[in-house]
Amino acid sequence: MTPVESFDYGQETTPWQATKFPPDSLGGYPDLVPAVDSDGNDLGGIRLPDVEAPLATYTGWNARHGDIGGEGQPLVLAGATIPFPVTAASRQAMGDPRPSIEERYESKEAFLAKIRKAAVDLVRQGYMLEEDIELVALASAARYDEFTSRG
Repeated sequence: MTPVESFDYGQETTPWQATKFPPDSLGGYPDLVPAVDSDGNDLGGIRLPDVEAPLATYTGWNARHGDIGGEGQPLVLAGATIPFPVTAASRQAMGDPRPSIEERYESKEAFLAKIRKAAVDLVRQGYMLEEDIELVALASAARYDEFTSRG
């Protein structure tokens, strides 16, 4: 990744006028990224039910494609969803180190039980409303059906 650079535009710089041009480079800011779990999902912050009972790796960034310029730079605020393989056989065939959906959850009901538990935990912590638990479960059920229908 390419860091964002810091510049010195001079002591008397205002938002509309630089006193030193070209500015001196002060070097780059570091690209700080959160630690991730074995699935590649962020460990920090409030872990939503989709991350506590995941069907995929979810990122808050995406790699820029060379066709749009800036190859190798992150495309921030344009996240990615990288679904887990559906079966152990497909995981092995793809060489994906992440456990498949069938290896994680014995059934859709078992998956939804983990989703509901994560939602209840967020309600207890004050991060979610109790009336939203079933809405989260419905959205997760639809996502489970979509992801597992891929074969």
